[in-house]
Amino acid sequence: MSQPPYPPSRPEPRPEQSGARAEPPYDPASPGHATEPAYDPAYPPQPTGPMAGPAPVPPPLPGPEVSTGPRVAARPRSSADRAALTAAVLGVVGLVLLVVGLSLSPAGTTVWSAVPAWSVFAVLAALVALVPHAPRRGGLSRGQAWQVGAAGAGALALFWLLVVVFPGGGASDRGFVLTLATALLAGGVWLRRRGS
Repeated sequence: MSQPPYPPSRPEPRPEQSGARAEPPYDPASPGHATEPAYDPAYPPQPTGPMAGPAPVPPPLPGPEVSTGPRVAARPRSSADRAALTAAVLGVVGLVLLVVGLSLSPAGTTVWSAVPAWSVFAVLAALVALVPHAPRRGGLSRGQAWQVGAAGAGALALFWLLVVVFPGGGASDRGFVLTLATALLAGGVWLRRRGS
């Protein structure tokens, strides 16, 4: 009888003999040995089933600020815009010159003190002549506002004729300032009519 090529192995002690629990041999196909990832507190377990409610929306990434208002394209000024601006400037300068002319006192008396009612009338007429240049025009249409302004310019021209020209005050410095004020206010109303 021939000898086996290897010496016989020693028998493994039985679990009941050693008192230790024996581990079954490793078998990857066995469900008890399924590989599971180790728990890491930095990465909490993610739900794998259906989620209740809508999916969370990630916060938006910071980016360049974008204006959400309507875009206003810069448009070149037309001749009508330039005429309207010029008319408004003429009207305001005319009103200032009117107040200065009424306050001049070459002979020691001003028009305010000599004829206060006519002075108030002239200032009110000049303010009415500025109505076409107002941005909102008090709810009036452009044509109606121009008619109101033309009436104010006509009333101012009446003041100029009765208080400055006929009494002979047109040749004085005060008469020159009041004449220039009347011309500027009337010219502003006329330019506004051309621009409308």
